[in-house]
Amino acid sequence: MSDSKKAHTILIATTIIAALNYSISKIVVPAYIQPFAVVALRGMISILVFTTWHRLWVRERIDRHDWPRIVLCALFGIVLNQLFFYKGLSLTSPINASLMMIMTPIMVLLVAVLLKQEQLTWLKIVGISLGMSGTACLLLLSAQGGFNGWMLGDLLVLINAVSWACFLITVKPLMKKYQPVTIMYLMFSLGFVVVLPLGWNELQAVAWQQLSWQAWTALAFILIFNTLISYYLNAAVMKYVNPSMAGSYIYLQPVVATAGAMALQMDSISITKVMLMILILVGVYLVNKEKKIPSER
Repeated sequence: MSDSKKAHTILIATTIIAALNYSISKIVVPAYIQPFAVVALRGMISILVFTTWHRLWVRERIDRHDWPRIVLCALFGIVLNQLFFYKGLSLTSPINASLMMIMTPIMVLLVAVLLKQEQLTWLKIVGISLGMSGTACLLLLSAQGGFNGWMLGDLLVLINAVSWACFLITVKPLMKKYQPVTIMYLMFSLGFVVVLPLGWNELQAVAWQQLSWQAWTALAFILIFNTLISYYLNAAVMKYVNPSMAGSYIYLQPVVATAGAMALQMDSISITKVMLMILILVGVYLVNKEKKIPSER
């Protein structure tokens, strides 16, 4: 498989996981487990898996001058990203949370432009505008009740989107130099120092015996797919693409979420929805049109 096909396959996989996570997480958070407790659990399982993997098969050493960037990755990719996302999601609806997350590509592009890593062209502006417009209309259409306004949960998820954009920018140089598992093990280890004290009381308050099988299944999805697999793939794909391309795939999340709802007979298809999905895909295509995915060296 070529680098281009590999990159797009990974981006599609992480998009599907993220799209499903909004609704699946709401099954367990906050009905059974409070948000910071979930973040602490994600840290525990990640440290266990990634540290074991690194020590047994990788054993990569980090250059001293790369440590400040790794600390920033832990801050943006673990601490701010996870804490604000799950706290925000516990206070708002999956639809509103998804709507806030479409700001990620804009933030990625703006940060990259400020750092002089990318140039803002008219084609990118048009692509982002089309993708945002289609996504916003699709989400509002699916919400049935319309957009509920800027609540605290929406603002927290928006902060999460900004932190994820900063993470994509910050982690890319490290992915050119180190294996993804090395960065994951260090990121989660550093982030865990912050998230464990914040989530400890909520973790102790969990009534594990009261969790339904749906809650256990949702928690397994969060820990395995949305944490271990998703974080690893999101870091690995940065070897092949720039942050703007990775961020632009978030436009596909509402498409996948809607398709899943229709498959479960929770929603119905219409000409309007088909047109909005096409609009989103065109936006993603225009944002990525000028990108050339370099070969792995």
